[in-house]
Amino acid sequence: MNFKDRPNISSEELHDIVENALYGLKRFNLLKTSIELEIFNNLNQKMTCKQISEKLGIEHVLVYYLLEALVKLGLLQKLGEFYKNTLISEIYLNSESEHNQNNCMLFLKNKADLWNNLEYALKRELYPESNVSYPFLIQAVAEDCLSGELQDTVEIVTGYDEFISSNTLLDLGGGHGLYSIALSQMNPDLQCYVFDLPDVLEETKKFIKKYDSSVQTIPGNFYTDNFGGTYDVIFSSYNPGGKNPEIAEKVYNSLNISGLFINKQYFLEKKEATLEDDLDSLEWNFTNFDKTMNGKTRFSFKEDLSFEDYLRFLKQLGFTIIDIHNINHFSSPFGPKAVNKLIVAKKIS
Repeated sequence: MNFKDRPNISSEELHDIVENALYGLKRFNLLKTSIELEIFNNLNQKMTCKQISEKLGIEHVLVYYLLEALVKLGLLQKLGEFYKNTLISEIYLNSESEHNQNNCMLFLKNKADLWNNLEYALKRELYPESNVSYPFLIQAVAEDCLSGELQDTVEIVTGYDEFISSNTLLDLGGGHGLYSIALSQMNPDLQCYVFDLPDVLEETKKFIKKYDSSVQTIPGNFYTDNFGGTYDVIFSSYNPGGKNPEIAEKVYNSLNISGLFINKQYFLEKKEATLEDDLDSLEWNFTNFDKTMNGKTRFSFKEDLSFEDYLRFLKQLGFTIIDIHNINHFSSPFGPKAVNKLIVAKKIS
């Protein structure tokens, strides 16, 4: 080898890729650890670095640079020698806030564990810490929807006269039940039912109790069970059967004539995949989809119809499509911002 010979291409581009990736990892772990240390709970009021260092039992110089980094990220403000939460941290990272997203952020640790052990994930040897319990998952999803998507969705739904005059609503795969709880507040004459797996409904009941709601629960599996009864409204938000023709037919059979089917789902757009799309779909496939209902691209499931085919199928069943709304939302637990479709269909025959 002649050491005077240079490579044909500079390594600078590779270094930039690595550096950007590493700084992203540093930022994520900075945020995650700050939540775990309850930094944002402590800084509801002004505190000095020394006070925080003593309270946490962590060396002063380490706490100093942690706090300074959070200031530069816009999550803390510095007032002389004191540190305090910024507004975004006060609302979303203080666990006492009604809109805190701490569990959303900590949920991402599960994803980080998978990427940090990518070889295991690729070989279907899932990292032991990658398992997520129903309570944690549902709490994270609930926090996420309360940050704006629930409010946007409820505002759309309550704008329909058919909703205002409805007496019964089935929340299909409703999970936390917050959509039913909110919609029942908007229409006091509306009796809402959350249909989901029995284990999930144990968490739903906690939210119903928390908000002193009249929402009721119905245990079942929407793939194998009928929904029972007839309803004026059936609502669905991101449940795995939301693009499945058999589930759509069950919805049709359980709706009253002139009833509304309101379905909010992510539909894959027909475009050339970006790097982010490829990484998201790779992550989606970390789990053994042969043993689940997962499809091969993110947020897809077996037997899913495309957006155009799904609309066509609804019309064949006897629905008319009233409206299609775009719901733009960054879902903290599940991935980057996506353009989701809220389909409002009416049973006419």
